[in-house]
Amino acid sequence: MKKFLKDVLKRMAVTFVSTILFLLISLFLFEAIFSALLDKDKPEAVKGSYLVLDLSMNLTDRPSELSLEDITKEAITDERKPPSFHLKEVLDAIEKAQTDPKITGIFVKGSFRPDAYGCGYSAIHELIQGLKDFKKTEKRILGFFSAPSQLDYLVYSICDELHMNPSGTLILNGLANEQVFFGEAFERYGVGVQVVRVGEFKGAVEPFISTQFSEENRMQIARLLELRWTNYLNTISLHRGIEKEELVMEQNQTFLFSPESCKEKGLIDFITPHGKMLDTLLKLGVEDEDSEEYAHVDLIDYVDRSSSTLEKDSSPEIVEAKLALVYIEGTIVEGGGDDGSTVGGDEIAQRIREIARDDDYKAIILRVNSPGGSVSGSDAILSELSRARAGGLPIVVSMGSVAASGGYWVAMDSDRIFAHEQTITGSIGVFGLLPNVKDLMKNFSLHWDVVKTHQSADLMGVSRPKTSDELSIVQQYVGRIYDRFINLVSSNRDINASRVAEIAQGRVWMGVDALELGLIDELGGLKEAIAHGVALSGVDEYEIVEFPALRNPMDTITEIFDVQSFRMNGSAHDSPFLRTVKEMKGFIKQIESLNDPRHSYSILPWYRGGFGFSQ
Repeated sequence: MKKFLKDVLKRMAVTFVSTILFLLISLFLFEAIFSALLDKDKPEAVKGSYLVLDLSMNLTDRPSELSLEDITKEAITDERKPPSFHLKEVLDAIEKAQTDPKITGIFVKGSFRPDAYGCGYSAIHELIQGLKDFKKTEKRILGFFSAPSQLDYLVYSICDELHMNPSGTLILNGLANEQVFFGEAFERYGVGVQVVRVGEFKGAVEPFISTQFSEENRMQIARLLELRWTNYLNTISLHRGIEKEELVMEQNQTFLFSPESCKEKGLIDFITPHGKMLDTLLKLGVEDEDSEEYAHVDLIDYVDRSSSTLEKDSSPEIVEAKLALVYIEGTIVEGGGDDGSTVGGDEIAQRIREIARDDDYKAIILRVNSPGGSVSGSDAILSELSRARAGGLPIVVSMGSVAASGGYWVAMDSDRIFAHEQTITGSIGVFGLLPNVKDLMKNFSLHWDVVKTHQSADLMGVSRPKTSDELSIVQQYVGRIYDRFINLVSSNRDINASRVAEIAQGRVWMGVDALELGLIDELGGLKEAIAHGVALSGVDEYEIVEFPALRNPMDTITEIFDVQSFRMNGSAHDSPFLRTVKEMKGFIKQIESLNDPRHSYSILPWYRGGFGFSQ
């Protein structure tokens, strides 16, 4: 026994020493990697430089995360993956370039790389508005493309000079919205889905129970696409100086345009090989002594990636007044986590709570780019916003490309709501989704059994279908949530409840319709929302603090060695259904956000970041 204990202690000592050595070596390695990153000289613009706006990015609303893998790869190979920029930092960079005497113009190239809820249509329009403001300085914007997507071309159309590669193509083939339906597959493989819902237009449950869109849902999606395509054509017509009717006629005749036809119809200005494009930029700008090509600075080297920005007119001293810019981007889930694809209601609520406790914060600007999700997650956010507002903090909401269902719920207790005319919002409705895998398990000779103190003790499980009495009770619960949603809208938007009920029913509206219906206060983007927040705060000098803040490489490395930072990036209330079907790889992206502990949701699942646009 003594020999055994001695051997165990010996092995433990070896393991402990090995672990310490590993950590020390890792620390040296990380220090070397980080030093390599810091040692890289950040390119600076020289007088006559072009700011290169490479669209090969995912344009998000919230600041993106930096992974250790990306940091290591860049340090070792000097290779950057397509970056993710958030809207505010890009707009700030363009505004900075307006008055920068070293910047002679902007050169646009590349093609968007949408991911999750990035590259939303309204965000793209806000980017275009920033470029329009840049052009007011009489500095020029040049563009060069080969085969842009329709979303890319929307940005390119603003260019003063638009060049196209001789081997390029331009496709203008309209918009479409595709949705996979699992109803027949679930039935075939033994997955039962029971639904309770309120709202004639609440098509959120259709992918789980049907094989196609309902007529009501098809009608509203068709209207959204029609409004968006009309806006798209109007924008291009305005930017390129082409009559809309002429553009529509050309698009009806053919949707694939050659460089020659693009030039003939005014969609571009020049047909230019890549090499000649570089020569043109060199001629219009200045020569870079090292590369002997045109002098330029890339957007990633030009943006200010500090965690906050100061008002231009403020003094260089520490500014005590702060405005919190809180991002809600992605499907709202129960619990924690925030990665741009899903966002935890408790996570956002905790941030708002901390902001409200700090007397330095004078207002909250809430930027919402979310199709909704968990009712309890959405309500957790609204509850903290209400507390903050009751405590004297002004709340201004800026709706991004989508703020529907739960994304609209969180905006209810606010001083003013801004939205773009193409923001997708509304969808005031609630549904309950009650799946079971009883028949599926039978196919694998697996059987459930349960011992319980009440006949409905296993109601929220997935082992059996629910009885008619149980469905009736859940229906009443969902009905109460829907009534609460109606009353929230009625009281906060000063609209009669019966009128809210008419425009609710789960129906989705564009921002321009929402303004007319009284669901929002004003058309405008993030810039206008921040300006209104400043006005309500009553301060002249302030600092904008973003939540979440953009993390630099050192933050990422430090977090690895911070034991307290290791926590589950998800909910403590994952539904049994979610835990079961995680094994079904084909379904995981559709259902991983359905984690509400009461299976109650207010969500728009058919929305994607580039709604209507295929890449």
